[in-house]
Formats: sequence, structure tokens, C-alpha cells
Amino acid sequence: MAGKKSLSHLRRYFPLTKKCIYLNNASEGPLPLSAKRVMEKFLYDSSYTENEHDPESFRIVEEVREKCARLIKAKSSEIALTTNTSYGLNLVCRGLGLKSGDEILLPEVEFPANVYPWLNLRSEGIRVKFIKTENGFFDISRFHDAITPETRVFSVSFVQFLNGYKNDLKALGEICKQKDIFFVVDGIQGVGNQVLDVKESEVDLLSCGGHKWLLSPPGTGFVYLSSEAKRSLGTPFSGWLSVDWCQGKKKPDFTNLLRYDLKPFETARRFEFGSYPFLDIRGFDACLDMLLSAGIKNIEKHNRRLLKLLIDHINSSSRYELKSSLEEKHLSSIINFTGPGIGRLHSKLRQKGIVTSLREAGIRVSPHFYNNLTEIKKLIEVLES
Repeated sequence: MAGKKSLSHLRRYFPLTKKCIYLNNASEGPLPLSAKRVMEKFLYDSSYTENEHDPESFRIVEEVREKCARLIKAKSSEIALTTNTSYGLNLVCRGLGLKSGDEILLPEVEFPANVYPWLNLRSEGIRVKFIKTENGFFDISRFHDAITPETRVFSVSFVQFLNGYKNDLKALGEICKQKDIFFVVDGIQGVGNQVLDVKESEVDLLSCGGHKWLLSPPGTGFVYLSSEAKRSLGTPFSGWLSVDWCQGKKKPDFTNLLRYDLKPFETARRFEFGSYPFLDIRGFDACLDMLLSAGIKNIEKHNRRLLKLLIDHINSSSRYELKSSLEEKHLSSIINFTGPGIGRLHSKLRQKGIVTSLREAGIRVSPHFYNNLTEIKKLIEVLES
């Protein structure tokens, strides 16, 4: 596999690039061949070998926790493996002990996964307040103004799904810490393509699915809980793998399952409830290896270079209008632009083999490290035609 400076060599792991120009990673990332191969091997082994309580699978689960932690500069003890972003967001909804009269703040442009878990609490007398944005960009001063003595939680996307606006998590985290507000981050559109230090940003909980920028099978993901958050968050759900079967040993002991005196893990593992999707986790592991080998900082720079070419063209065009921020600190791996007949243009791009997303009357473009400048130039050619 390529080293940190050779991102172009990783393109060969994505046969989809021979079929089309795929610029839709904000919707779903293509599974690399390296992940496909390890998943196929696992399926073969599952058919031909005895693998009850396979120690190798449990070892890989532990390694995946460690690799997820490296993505966001956390500790593996602060990581629980999940199935999607909504899973982690529901953990905090149900585990924080919110009461009637408590208040939750959200920007008005959040993806539904970061809205409906909170709205579900309204029946318990908990208030959900949406903060207005300016052209879809979240202004920190408006967050300041929205805070009240009843504000308990603030939940926001690392990168906004629609226009790629990267929120200043460090500044937001500082405010939350000062005001004793639990800081929740939906990380799915930024983790894997943007550098993030959750400690520096004072994040209490971050939830991230694996099927977009982590290029992993659907049904994979993780949640990060800071040490302080682990102490303050209850365990709203529990399962047989939420408790410590290891009892100080390296491997779990499943020879005495009728003992009911085991304590929950002190780590974030207490939020892993039942049997693991070992097949998907094998693929997740291979994808994390690829991302970490490439280097998130390198990926961020590469994607930024691709989008700069497109941004420059859109800004020089009288036909199209950029819906994304141009401020350096708010740029990500996603942009959105609009123009006349945008629906027809989206269809035309698809006919030309260029895959993007149509989102809120705009075309969303989201390249990843396997894309190249030639593909962006071909997109521009279609825009000019």
C-alpha cells in the first residue's frame, strides 16, 4: 500500500473509477478492494472453519477501536463500536438524564440524524431550540445569544452535510465548557477527510458512521466519549457484552455464562451491547488501515486542492453560484453550487458518468483521496458545455 505521499497509488483499490467519475463520498463511499478481499476471506472461513468465539475476531475489534481513536486523536478506551451515527446520538439522548424544562440547542441546518433523536425527547417536556443560520453558515455569535440557564446540550455537525461548512469545533467547545453544556458532534461528514483533535476541541461525545468518508460497509461506526462524559453519562441500554468477561485477563471467559455478577466495563465498551458484526468489522478494519496509511492531513490537502480548481471555475462563471463558504477555516471536502436548470444539469452529469448529489436545489460535489484533477477538469468541461 502507498505511503503517506503517494495517494494516487491508492486509486487502484477503487475499480469504480474505471466505470465513472465518483464525486459523491458525502452520500456513500465506495468499498476498496482491500476491504472486499478480507470480507470475502472471512465469509469463506465462516463456511469451512469452526470459529465460535473466534479470538482473532475479538482481537480485530480491539484494533478497530484503537484505529478509530487515532482518527480523532483519542484513546481506545474512549471508543465504542456502533452501527451508525444515530446510535451514538441516541446514547446521549437517553443516557444524560435530561429532565422536563431542560433545553437542547441545534443549528437549523442539521442532517435529520442529528435532529430526530432530540425531537423525540419533546414528549418528556424537554425543549429543542433551533438556531438560525446565515445562508446555511452557522454563526458562533448566534450560539452565544441562544444559550439560556436551561441549556444542557448543544449538538452540531463537524462538517455540514449540505454545503460542507466546517464548524469551528474548538471555539464551540470552549463555549460549551465555560457554560457547562454537554457538547455533542455528528462527525460523519468530516472524520476521515479533515484533521480533528477531540481533546483540543473539548468534545464530550462524537458519533460517526463508517459508510461515507471512512469508505466502510454500512452498519459500521463508532462513538467517542470523553473521560468526563463517560462518568456523567448513564447506561440507558445494556447487553451481555457490556460487562467485563475478561476479569483482568486478556481474553474473555465464556465458560461460565450463568454468573450474573459482572460489572459494566469502565471504558466506553459498556455501550457495546451484543454480538459484533464481525464481517463488517473486518472491512472496517481494512478501510481504517488505508486511511491512516494515507494520513488524514494528506487527504485533507489533496481534497482541498481538487475542490479549489472547481471553486475557481464556479467563481469565474456567470452561470453558477457557490453555496459554500470560502473562508479557509470553514472549507472541507464538500462544496455545493447552484444555477439555472440545476436538476437537468445533475441528470446530464449522471449521463456523462459523473456522480454527484442533488441537495436542496444545489449540486453537491464531494471528492476523496482516490479522485484526481483530471476528473475535476472533466466535470468542469460538462459545466461549460
